[in-house]
Amino acid sequence: MKRETISYERVLYFIGNISPMYFAFRIKVKGSVKKQGLEQALLKLQRRHPLARVRVEMTPDKKQFITDENVPAIPVTEYASDQTDWKSLIKRELQTPFDIYKGPMIRIHLIREQDTSDIVAVFHHALCDGLSAVQFLQEMFVFMSDPNPALKPYAEAPNFATLIKDDILEIIKTRPMPPWLKNKDYLKVELKPRKEEPFPQPNFAIHNWSLGEQETGNIVKQAKHIGISVHALLGAIILKAFAREFGEKDGYLRKLQSPLSFKPFLKAEAQEYFGLFNGLLTKEVDCSPERPLPEIAKQIYTELTEKIENYIPLDGYYYFNTYFLRDMKDPELYYANRPTPPMDYDVSLSNLGRVRMQKVYDDLEIEELYGPIFSAIRGERVIGVNTFRDRMFFTCIYDRDCFDHDAGTRIIEQVKKMLRDIDR
Repeated sequence: MKRETISYERVLYFIGNISPMYFAFRIKVKGSVKKQGLEQALLKLQRRHPLARVRVEMTPDKKQFITDENVPAIPVTEYASDQTDWKSLIKRELQTPFDIYKGPMIRIHLIREQDTSDIVAVFHHALCDGLSAVQFLQEMFVFMSDPNPALKPYAEAPNFATLIKDDILEIIKTRPMPPWLKNKDYLKVELKPRKEEPFPQPNFAIHNWSLGEQETGNIVKQAKHIGISVHALLGAIILKAFAREFGEKDGYLRKLQSPLSFKPFLKAEAQEYFGLFNGLLTKEVDCSPERPLPEIAKQIYTELTEKIENYIPLDGYYYFNTYFLRDMKDPELYYANRPTPPMDYDVSLSNLGRVRMQKVYDDLEIEELYGPIFSAIRGERVIGVNTFRDRMFFTCIYDRDCFDHDAGTRIIEQVKKMLRDIDR
């Protein structure tokens, strides 16, 4: 298997070579996870999913490909519980670059205790998104519990831009082309030689907490009562907390970033693919003290839903991936000289919703699932949340050298209090 990378992949590979562009999951497992069984399951997953076994190739004329030729097995590193803990391991792993020219772009770590194990999985973001990573991990447990399940291999590494449903693609193509595609102003960048700089070592802070079944149920009930999504309610709570911390000084207009899965817009065969299928939406909203939480949540829900139903930002990602590199001779040199977009939002809320993983796989029971935990750089604050076994699991990560740790702790405590106070 060999294919040319699309623009989205190429920019993430470039960023991941000069700064962290990775994410992790932590799975707490009751039972004895054997390293050999884990390695065997991962080999089967590499045979099933082409993107789990790829490396990058560059040609002399500056074209970039991914190939599955001569790619090693996914590495598994084992630790005793007195050697490390999952947070320390993730902090280190999120600042350790992948060798994209050797591959693969996944690393697995096993921390063993007497009766439980922690599995830490780290993914390059050019490879996949959070939902695909959960699918990968779910299948990993399937292979550990059943060496020969009915899971067929896929021949090609998917490219989401070629998998958009025909009727949706027809609508996108009837719209005016993006201005950048018509005027080519984006190509007007002075290309200076790249400067080699040390790989950043962010000083990550990671907060994690979970909600019980009743607390999680209260949030779901409250969202239904208001007539909105759980994501919108969580976003409103988090922005309210940021407004309470910074509003008096910086203003109450706060901004939320939300990763969006493109899977609902793709053809049926793409639903089980492992890969990169997401985009980003942002929403700015007034979080003044006098505005009630349901009002803020309803605004987030209404305006995000309108964009999603109109295939925004899907259309932008389609044109970006189809045309952006077409007139570019040296994309890496271009990206090295292009101004870095400002981090102008308060927080990125990566909400996976209800994940499909089972509670029990043979003699292994999954007790906790934290993630996605993204490498937060340049002042980013990222909150990952998923719902597993009717419980919500949260992680918040940021670089404490870029974002005050005390402020971060206060915001998280405000979020936790507002979540507990929902009692409908």
